[in-house]
Order: sequence, then C-alpha cells, then structure tokens
Amino acid sequence: MSNKTSRVPGQTGPSAVIEGRFQVIRKWFRGNPLSPTWQRPALLGLLALTSVLYMWGLDRNGWANSYYSAAAMAGSEDWTAFFYGSSDPGNAITVDKPPLSLWIMSLSVRIFGLSSWSILLPQALMGVLSVYLLYRMVQKRTDPATGLLAALFFAVTPVATVMFRYNNPDALLTLLMIGSASAALKAIDAGKLRWLLVAGACVGAGFLAKQLQILLILPALGMSYLAFSRAPIIRRFMHLGAAFLVAALMGGWWFMLVQLANPASRPFIGGTRNNSVVELTLGYNGLDRLTGEAAVRTMTPGNSDDLQAGFQRFLEPQFTGQFGWFLPLAVAGICITAWLLWKRTAGIPKRAVLVLCAAWFATSATVLAFMSGIVHPYYSLVAVPPLSCLAAFGFIHLVRLRRHWKPRLGLGITLLVCMIFAYVSAARSTSDFPWFPQALLILGSVSIAVVLIPAAGRSIRWITVAVPLVSVLAGPVLWSVNTTLSPHVGAGVIAGPSILHVRTDSPDRQQLPPNIPPTLLILSYGDIPVPGVIDRLRQAPQNVTWPAAMIGSESAANYQLSSGRAVMPVGGFDGTDPFPSLEQFQDLVHAGRIWSMVIQKLPPTTLEGHGEAARIVDWVSSHYKAETIDGAQYYALRP
Repeated sequence: MSNKTSRVPGQTGPSAVIEGRFQVIRKWFRGNPLSPTWQRPALLGLLALTSVLYMWGLDRNGWANSYYSAAAMAGSEDWTAFFYGSSDPGNAITVDKPPLSLWIMSLSVRIFGLSSWSILLPQALMGVLSVYLLYRMVQKRTDPATGLLAALFFAVTPVATVMFRYNNPDALLTLLMIGSASAALKAIDAGKLRWLLVAGACVGAGFLAKQLQILLILPALGMSYLAFSRAPIIRRFMHLGAAFLVAALMGGWWFMLVQLANPASRPFIGGTRNNSVVELTLGYNGLDRLTGEAAVRTMTPGNSDDLQAGFQRFLEPQFTGQFGWFLPLAVAGICITAWLLWKRTAGIPKRAVLVLCAAWFATSATVLAFMSGIVHPYYSLVAVPPLSCLAAFGFIHLVRLRRHWKPRLGLGITLLVCMIFAYVSAARSTSDFPWFPQALLILGSVSIAVVLIPAAGRSIRWITVAVPLVSVLAGPVLWSVNTTLSPHVGAGVIAGPSILHVRTDSPDRQQLPPNIPPTLLILSYGDIPVPGVIDRLRQAPQNVTWPAAMIGSESAANYQLSSGRAVMPVGGFDGTDPFPSLEQFQDLVHAGRIWSMVIQKLPPTTLEGHGEAARIVDWVSSHYKAETIDGAQYYALRP
C-alpha cells in the first residue's frame, strides 16, 4: 500500500511538506493566476486595515448608545425581552426599532457576557464584511482597481467608521443594503431568479433592522433589474413581484406576530401612542421622520432641529466632515455614467452597477436633504456605499484618460472642488488640527498641478495618480483615525474631531454647546448614574421586577447597565409614550413590582407637565418622601 505525498522536486521528508504548505499559502495570497499579482494582497491589506480601524479600542466607547446596550442586556437575560426588543428584562416597553440588530447583540452578550466588546464587536465585523461585499460587487463588473478604490473610499469615510464602531442598527442596515444590491446585480448577470429572491430577503431583513429606511434602495433595485435583465419584460415584473413577496414575508412575520399578540401579555411598543407596530412603522419611523412630527413630540418650541431643508444641508458643519470628502468625485462619476449610457460604450454588467449606484445615491441623498425634524448626520451612512462606488469609478475613469486634455481638465476641476470641500471641513476643526486646512490647500494645489501638466515618462505618470489620490484621502483618513481614537457616547453620534470647538457625542459634557438646555441633553445622554443610587438598586430584593423606575430610556438604561438590575423607562425614549399610565404605575407599585423611583433631570415635555410621565412624577412626589442621594431624588415606593 503506497502513501502518495506531493513533493517538491529535489526535496524529500519534512522539508517537502513544509514547502508544499508554503506553496498553498502563497497561492492563496496570490489569488487567481489570471488576476493582477497585486489584487489579492491589496484586498487582504485593505481588509486588515479596515479591521484595525473599526476594532481598535472599541471599549473606549463604553456602552455607546446605552439605549440599545440596555436592550441587548435585557435580551440576553430574558427570551421574551429578546423577541420583542424590550428595553429592560421586566418587559415594560420596547425600543423604538425592530429587534433584528438587537438579536445579534443579545446573542453575543449571552455567549461572551455583558461588556462593551460583546456589544460593539458584531457591528465592527459587519463593517469589514460590508467593505468586502462592496469590493466584490464593483470589481466583478468593472475592474480590480475600481473595486478596491470603492471599498477603500467606503472604509475610510468618517461616518462609516463611527457607525461600524457603534451599536445603532445602521451598521446592519448598511450591510443588508449592500447585500441586496449585490444579489440583484448577480441576478442580472446570471439570469437566475434565486438571486433576486436573495435580494428580496435582504430587503425584508433590513425592514426588521430599521423599518422603512431600507426602502431607499428599492427604486435602484427595481430600475436596474427592469433595465438590464435579459428576461422578457413581463417576466421581469413577475420576478420583481416574487422578490417583493419574499421581502414582505421576511420583513413582516415579526410585525404580524407582535400585532396579533395580546397587548396585555407583551411589552408596550416604544415610540407609539397606541401600542401598535403599524403606528411605529408608518408613523414614528415612517412619515413622521419626513414631516418632522417625530421631533414635535420630543422638542419644545425653539429647540427643534433648524437645519434648512435642501441639498445645501450637506454644506452644514454637521454634514460636510461626515461624508462630503468624496462627493465631488461621485458627481463626476454620475456625469460619466450618464455619458456611457448615452453612448452605450460599456457592457451590461458595468452599466447595471453604475445605474444602481446612481439611483441608490440620488434617492438616499434627496430624502436626507428634504426630511424634517430629527435629522442625525449619521443618517447619511446609507448614501455612502453608492457614493463610494461612483467616486471610485469617476476617479479611475478620468485618470485613465488623462492623456487627453478634456478628461485631464475634468479631473483637475473635480480635484479643485474636492480641495474646497476638504478645506471647509478642516477649517471647522482647527481646535484639534490647526495646521490641517493649510496642509490640504498645499496638497490639493500640488495634485491639481501634476494632473494639469502633461506627464512625460512612466514613473512621472504614476505620480499623477498617487498625489491626487493622497490629497483626496488625507482628510477622511485623518477624520476616521481621530474617530477611532476618540470615545463616542449618546444617541447623536458624529464622526471626526470637534466642530467649531464642540463635540456633541463626547462623554466629557464640558465639550458640549453651552446653549443646549440640560433637559435636551437627557434625551441624548441620560442621567449620569450616582454610586449611592446604584447601591440601593443592587440591594433591592431579587423578586422585585423593577428595582427602580426613571423617566426616559437613556437615563433608565444608564442605571440598568451600571447596576445590572432592571429599570423601568417610564414614557419610553423621550418620556412621551403613554406607558405606563398613572393607574398602571400605581397598580405595579401597590403590587410590589416597582421598588423605587429615581429623579434627576427630566425630559422637556415631562418637565413642562405634559403626558403620563408628568402625572406619575406628581403622584410620586406628593405621596412619597424624597431622599437626596448624591444629588438624585430617590423615592422608596413601599406597598
């Protein structure tokens, strides 16, 4: 019986085995022999750097958005809280989003224990996977250089860096958007319905992550499939109908079960007035986000978001540094895409990916520009994947044609606009980098010069590529590195250094704008837990469902995570949800299920005496004696 072992000629024994394994590893790093030698190493290097950028020092963010961290803790302790996405293990009220993102975090906490790493690491891994999927989507339909550059642009865009290091559901939503786009394009390439059904499943899962926001990609998916699929036109509509059905089943089963459940046997649906997931979908997380009604219920007059609607919103200090670095290149990419479509000089796969990205970006940017009320800068993350693809395509296309004066001039003008955008963003952060605006002007001017002056010689031509690329990447890379090295907490996270000497997501509240009312800060940060109250919560009997109740979910979450005990968030996130009612609260107190109430700073509407939360505060303060503990008002609610 012979034992056949592959050997390298001239070698025998263990050295041949080692050499054989080395060859396998080298082939793996090399990749497809028909691909450029630099392609696989460049991809692996990009993914490694992305991993470092998204994972380095994750625990410096602490609990990040404690609202979702507390829900992840609750889901790890109680399966009912897991299914519904409850804020606390006692299942008083849910968070104001569907629970898919929470399920992932809760499972991580169940496996690895409650910590900043167990909550935030899944988001970072989603980011690395998103970068890889975007590379694959673009590279297979254009070329390796465009694919790698698109993935690089996406990876270092500051808003992507901050959100893939955070526990908001936007990380999962973005991954599912890229997944649905990739699957739809594969359905066009292969002519297989199953890939379009996969795209539909991703859309449905995105609905379970952040509800109607996933709809921003639907026009792009439908338009690209109808335009470029090889199936007969009637069959294309039938295929889209089947994909829509899959999306509805994938995204609707949870909502159906929750809506049909007995309201008395499940937690109250956070973010609603009528305890309905339909209201949550179409109202609070739907039309209310576009019309501004979601902000009206939270903000008092004079404190609402004053960002003017329109595309000029992207020039505001809160937005430019988040995703505007590559915006001029993306506009150039859209113009080139329109030219290619007019001339029909590109193949179907390339035109399909460009049309999909252009439609995806246009839809997302338009909605973001004109929505009212609560407009967080991190909402721009959904527009970053298509923006990165278009920007990479525009840059590569112009660079390859730079021997001709028109593309060279176009590239020079685009770099000039990029330099202006970068300078404006950097000039707003001179307290952290006082030298950077001037450095960007110098670097940008040099890059424009090397582009406009015709290059003679191969080595010189490489400089005309490298210098412009460095000038475009310098700003977002510095902003992303600063994001990685800085702590971020609260509901309104933002990437990069301080803007006009202000950091709106810093754990150091001294960096916050001095004109923000303390009551509004509670909505984003919640109260700072005080040690004396934490000790009281830990000393509460184990059979008590809620050792404490607090107004607003952020404050309740901070105390829940610090004490390890359930804290009832009266009024939900902003204190305006009508749960519990005063009568329900009284019944829970008399039944011994609520042990105490803690009051520090109150949200605006409660402080003004509006809503059930204000009635509960009045009842507690008039029937029980307050004990001041480290500045907090502690009411012992004994039946």
